[in-house]
Amino acid sequence: MANEPVAPVRQGWQTLFQDLTRAAVLIVVGGLVLLMAASGTAQLAHEAVEARNLSFADIFPTPRALLDAWRLHGDLLLNQHIPQTLWETLTGLSIALVLGVVIAALMDFSRVLRWVLYPILIISQTIPIFAVAILLILIFGFGSGPKIMVVVLFCFFPITLNTFAGLQAADPELLSLLRAMGASSMQTWTKARLPAAMPSFFSGLRIAATYSVVGAIFGEYITAQQGLGVYLKRSYASFQLDQAYLAILLTALLSLLLVLLVNLVERLTLRWYYSARRKGWRGPGIY
Repeated sequence: MANEPVAPVRQGWQTLFQDLTRAAVLIVVGGLVLLMAASGTAQLAHEAVEARNLSFADIFPTPRALLDAWRLHGDLLLNQHIPQTLWETLTGLSIALVLGVVIAALMDFSRVLRWVLYPILIISQTIPIFAVAILLILIFGFGSGPKIMVVVLFCFFPITLNTFAGLQAADPELLSLLRAMGASSMQTWTKARLPAAMPSFFSGLRIAATYSVVGAIFGEYITAQQGLGVYLKRSYASFQLDQAYLAILLTALLSLLLVLLVNLVERLTLRWYYSARRKGWRGPGIY
């Protein structure tokens, strides 16, 4: 009887030790992040002070200069460069969408495939895309194929990871209910797991849409005959800052249009999700 209070006291000391360890780790990590942020900000401020002879006009062209660049090269951009970049972007994004959903489904169905494919996904993002793009061009030539494959490399990872996370986040009570009602594995997957993964899937697709145009331009910048990447490269080579900013602006506009298109498709596809969701967390509730 005298030894009974020992176990609660020991458990209390273990809990206190775990809490102190977590707090120490968070303090160390947070301190390192703040230190790196402060040092980086100081470095940027120091280099900005050193570059005293730069004016605002040297960094950003005027709107009139951008308009003049568009008037001079607008037909060439609309007829050659933008269509080529859009073709590579949409094709690569479509392939990445199909590939990402298939890989996520395989990882969700099989634990063995999950152990095999997940490390491959991580490794694929650690390899420099620049080196991969050059290798693809050396192997497959100078056509649109290597640029499309670069877009796929940029886009399939967020789609796969977000879709897989959504499949894993299905309501366990709903899954248990379907199993109790005699639903098969495929019925459970299509009626519970897949609908639960759709919001996460569109989140990944939205991220991939922002990367897709950048991926196409990245591939074109290395070597190509047409595309916004080629136009950007030639602008830099000829020191035409207004044309370079025009290409950057068009890239941002194309990315924005793709994201808006994804948002529109999401709203049309997941009407049940948005109709059931509360309009705002600030609204009145039951508590």
